[in-house]
Amino acid sequence: MKILMATSEFSPLGSTGDLGDQLRILAIELKNLGHDVSVIIPFYRSVRDSRYEIRPTQDELQVNLGGKRASFDLLEATSPEGIQVHLVRRDEYFDRSGIYGGDGRIYEDNAERFIFFSKAVLEVASRILPSPELIHCHDWTTALVPVFARDRQMPFRTVLTIHNLEYQGSFWSFDFALTGLPGSYFGPRGLEFYGRLNFLKSGILYADAVTLPGEPALFEAFTPQHGFGLDAVLQENRFHLYGVPHGVDYAQTTPPFEKLIGKHQQSSGTNGKLRCREALLEELKLEKSPNGTVINLPIETTDEGAFGAVKPTLDLILTADTCLVITGKALDQDLAEVIVAERQYPTRFAHLAKADATLRLLCLAGADVVLLPSSLGLRSENAIAAMRYGTLPIVKARRGVHQIVSDYNAGTESGCGFVYNDHSPMALWDSIRRANQLYRRSEEWKKVAERAETLDFSWTESAKAFVRLYANLLRHQQATQA
Repeated sequence: MKILMATSEFSPLGSTGDLGDQLRILAIELKNLGHDVSVIIPFYRSVRDSRYEIRPTQDELQVNLGGKRASFDLLEATSPEGIQVHLVRRDEYFDRSGIYGGDGRIYEDNAERFIFFSKAVLEVASRILPSPELIHCHDWTTALVPVFARDRQMPFRTVLTIHNLEYQGSFWSFDFALTGLPGSYFGPRGLEFYGRLNFLKSGILYADAVTLPGEPALFEAFTPQHGFGLDAVLQENRFHLYGVPHGVDYAQTTPPFEKLIGKHQQSSGTNGKLRCREALLEELKLEKSPNGTVINLPIETTDEGAFGAVKPTLDLILTADTCLVITGKALDQDLAEVIVAERQYPTRFAHLAKADATLRLLCLAGADVVLLPSSLGLRSENAIAAMRYGTLPIVKARRGVHQIVSDYNAGTESGCGFVYNDHSPMALWDSIRRANQLYRRSEEWKKVAERAETLDFSWTESAKAFVRLYANLLRHQQATQA
């Protein structure tokens, strides 16, 4: 397949964080699978100042931007991994200190900049050889590409991946004139959202397929809490929405046990998991050898219900010869229960409100169980990282969760965690009891932990899932044309 990735970020040429790194890895994996993949990004000042060879082309192209003709130069570069990168150069828009803003301020003309870039993507796609069969867009900055492609009836299938639903590209309504689209597009069934131009909503409506980072993230986006206002739009368009788990870089999410254990804490044992457990209990001055499990409850800033789900069973957990370690700041209304637990169970309970990244990972690696009673998070990273360390997750059943965690079944010798269906406190406690009972059967526990460790959520598997999606879209296109 011939795939063009349209994005505002791509490492190392232009990136502000995770997005550029993820797209670089995805492009590499698609190429390794034998597909013809190229990338198109703006020609930023950071690209110009980089050490990579930039090759000029003879092409000077134009797009219509709100009634005026905006020209641009097309340049080329090759990433260190051999990915061809097309660079759209128009210094008026992209020769700046930052990608989205500078000096602590968002650029006021971001709507114009990325309307222009979206139009430029299609202009380039129609000129380059070999011509792409599919354009894969990422986040709000390229979410208008599917709209323009549909309006012009261009022969490209389009996929929009939403990496961060919170950033939607919402601008005042007057910027709609820059699109050059008929006025009928600006309405509740089109690009308008509460009186404003919303890039991300537009892409959700007009892309052939829309993906989020896994089915748990997809179904959570249907809720007001995690949909950031677009939950109803997503639900209405669910027939072309897919949850494709985003790969993790295991070198970053699960560094070796040795990196998590301070040298002064290393014991003579050879089992890295056991040494991590010992180091965690020693670091937090908890019981050195509880007969039950060591449980980690990570609280993320976007997960307000994590500790609240555990509160009714806190005494049951801490009197069952287990240790509970909470990482992350508890909500103000939960602080009283946290303080009481710290005083009542000083050798079994610890609350690390300001744990750094290394300590958080030590908790995931050293615990026997990670407790995720509320949200798995956007990319399910805590569950995925924990399982790679042989730490078994306890999760509440919700739509999509089985794509990440399957329930332990002794009869079929399957499952890598504990999933409870009844959302009552006693159902959570029952899963913890199940975990404690299995933990005391060390050989069986070892088998389940090893099964969890072998699960593969790498970018290689993500790329394969995207390829299956691309192939289905292209088959549908061929069947329609026939």
